[in-house]
Amino acid sequence: MTVHTLDVGLRGTRDYIQGSQILSRTGELVQAASDVPVVLVSAKFTQITEQLVRVALDPADEDAGNEIGRAQYEADGERQTVRFFEVAGPAAARIDDVAKITSGLEVDAEHNATCSFAIAGSFESYLVAVIEFVKAAHATRGAEVVDIWFTALMGARLPLTATYPAAGTLRLTPKIERIVDGRLQTLGLVETEGPGAPLPFQICFSCMVRA
Repeated sequence: MTVHTLDVGLRGTRDYIQGSQILSRTGELVQAASDVPVVLVSAKFTQITEQLVRVALDPADEDAGNEIGRAQYEADGERQTVRFFEVAGPAAARIDDVAKITSGLEVDAEHNATCSFAIAGSFESYLVAVIEFVKAAHATRGAEVVDIWFTALMGARLPLTATYPAAGTLRLTPKIERIVDGRLQTLGLVETEGPGAPLPFQICFSCMVRA
């Protein structure tokens, strides 16, 4: 079977399923089906949801509802595109929140940012740290910047089973900003400092700027 309902939930007081949960639970399925290490290459979310999420691992799978995003994983040079669908029905169950894992945020006038992180060293904990950091950097733009969402990552080589640095520094360098459908869309370069740090990759966020 190549269509699965992911084991995800509404963490803490959030009213949406985190992209880090979706990508991590899907990565576990992809890695379990592979005899070689798998890396996350890219992801794009077109919608957030408070409902459960179903993933279709095979392009031949029929649509499993309202599509909310896609991701690409790679194993031994072969790329696999997966699709994410919102499951019709009630909201997902609530799960415990996790403590903040980034600190020392610094942002300059051009929105370049850095922070320190302390994580468990897993793929999911690293992804949570990156998204937490970039979201916090966007929030420093002022109270008029709201509804800040992680929407995509590109050009990544993030191993699913590697040990990531337990502590280190994250750096964000803005590259592109534009208004699309009334929302500010940003693209930045994420770099990581620490033993065994992954290669740099691009990350995209979307936010509303109130007049």
